[in-house]
Amino acid sequence: MKDKVENPFKKIIQEKELPDSLKDKVISDINLIKLSLELSELFLVSIPDVMFNFLETEKEKNKDGISENEEDKESKNDAFTLKND
Repeated sequence: MKDKVENPFKKIIQEKELPDSLKDKVISDINLIKLSLELSELFLVSIPDVMFNFLETEKEKNKDGISENEEDKESKNDAFTLKND
């Protein structure tokens, strides 16, 4: 025969006070759910958003006709010119 699982809510209603162990379990479960949501948001929303924005920025730079290497050369030349002045 299957053992019946005791319903903790019936026990709460009878005692009208939550046992500390049950309070701790509920808080622990809530914290685990919050952690899971934050991790899923990080990997499924934030990182892809950053990657998309980065790639869009690179695409816009390439459309303007300025490659990354040309920008680096220009900034190095500017720095060299400032040092020599």
